[in-house]
Amino acid sequence: MSRLSLLVDLLGGIAVALLHACAPRPCPPAEPSPGEFAPVEAELDGTRWLGAAAQRARQAGAGQLQVLATHAAAPGDRLEHMLSVPDDVCALLLARVSDSVQDVDLFAYGEDGRVWGADEAPDKTPGLIVCPPHPRRLYVVARVAAGHGLVALGALEVPAANAAPVAASLNLGHGATRDASHFEAWPGLDEKLQARRRQLGAAWQDVRRVAVPVTPSAPTVVSTSVEADHCIDVLVVPSKEVAHLDVSVLDGDGRIVGRAGAADGDRALLLCSATATPITIEIRPHSGEGLAAVVLSRSIEAGTEHFDESTLVHDLAPMLPLPEVRRHHAARLARAGYGPGKVVERGDLAIGRRRSVSLLLPAGCHRLDVLGGHPIRGLETWLWAPSGSLVAHDRGTAATRLFSCGPRGSYRLDAEALAVPGPFLIELRGEPGTPKLLESHPLAAGRLLHRMSARGIIARAGQVGAARSFSLTPVEVQRLEYKVPVGRCVDFTLALGAGARGAEIRLVDVNGGEELALSRGHHSTSARACALERSSTLEVRAEIRTQSGETEGLVATRLLSPRR
Repeated sequence: MSRLSLLVDLLGGIAVALLHACAPRPCPPAEPSPGEFAPVEAELDGTRWLGAAAQRARQAGAGQLQVLATHAAAPGDRLEHMLSVPDDVCALLLARVSDSVQDVDLFAYGEDGRVWGADEAPDKTPGLIVCPPHPRRLYVVARVAAGHGLVALGALEVPAANAAPVAASLNLGHGATRDASHFEAWPGLDEKLQARRRQLGAAWQDVRRVAVPVTPSAPTVVSTSVEADHCIDVLVVPSKEVAHLDVSVLDGDGRIVGRAGAADGDRALLLCSATATPITIEIRPHSGEGLAAVVLSRSIEAGTEHFDESTLVHDLAPMLPLPEVRRHHAARLARAGYGPGKVVERGDLAIGRRRSVSLLLPAGCHRLDVLGGHPIRGLETWLWAPSGSLVAHDRGTAATRLFSCGPRGSYRLDAEALAVPGPFLIELRGEPGTPKLLESHPLAAGRLLHRMSARGIIARAGQVGAARSFSLTPVEVQRLEYKVPVGRCVDFTLALGAGARGAEIRLVDVNGGEELALSRGHHSTSARACALERSSTLEVRAEIRTQSGETEGLVATRLLSPRR
């Protein structure tokens, strides 16, 4: 058979295949003609903005450009993408923008929340180069700080030997992070930030660090947003030329929701919200002109139960009336498999006065939701057993969630408004299918279920699985081993009973002895180990103890897919 015959047969086969491909449904319409008004299905080409920088990097030894994301963004908006990076190479990360964007920041995180790089310099050409040792996967985030327009996020593979010339080609500090913490005006900013986070408790992730000019003649404004069920911590450190800062935070309606307290001349405040809320930070000194470093940190885990009990939380007010709050809440719980809740109390909460409600609860586990409506701001609730011992406690912006496990009896729920009074109600739902062990450790059970629910590990208490109890002290480590299949993760949650503080979990690779994770919390904590890119099962040993006091603790494990 001749080559021409073969070519004809090949073309005929391709034509038949195309006909079959289009047979079940119409083929996509052709592009509209130049004079036609019609929608166009097309993706933005990020190489338009990334191409010049990528070309310089390639000439210095980098690989091909990978466009991770391209999208329109306004102040506070983010582009995010997960990037897989081989162990022996560096990753060059770039963000480039259209002319109408004045400032964009770039971050690289590990899956455990650790910061592997940040470029928060006040410019529109951020770049990072992350070299070994680094995690197998990086979570890359570009955030618009000022202006609005189109943002492109890209990455290039860089052999480790070429890292220095590639970084030099783009004026990047090889192995360095560009942010306000390295300005000479704040030689101890990192130490102050770490001290602040230790004071707060919980785990934190950098959102932004920026140096801004401040003057008594007009306030300096920095904008950001608080994610739903999360918190933003604001730390403002002035330069030596500035004295007596006023720092206020305004919500989306322009109302002042908090003023920062002073600590050795610095200012700091913590803001939490039940819904995604934009905020504006206004900074103004009483005397002197100079600079101020503004450090914004985001809480990694949802809720406020991870903070130290003495922490002052500024709660952003709920924007909805109570009936609408209840409808939204019922819809969320219905998606998790809950039925309608029973309203056991409603009324109004005042500032500085607790309202007590008697509840006759059957044996087993139950969920109690305390919901606040506009204009209430800040809720704190406690549930007490018939014996007078604490069963559950929670503090939130517009709602709290309590889990009760124990025998049948007359319990008491106390509720208090923290900042602004307003209406509230209490809903009760049963939690069938929970293990009997939880009823023997009511305080630890309430803390365990709350933490797992707040983190999204379980949708309902009945999914907690086979929890185990341990006698815990500061001077003895309890051990629990678990085998993680390839491509999966295991999540450990520890909750303490009465008489102890400082829950600690340390995860260790049984075979290699390497520490995989270390997590601490006041009354509960969580840690996770994954075998996502291994060729064999990961054997994990969890080492559990308290930091002070002795108590009975509960530990629950959940096997998760990589999507969680």
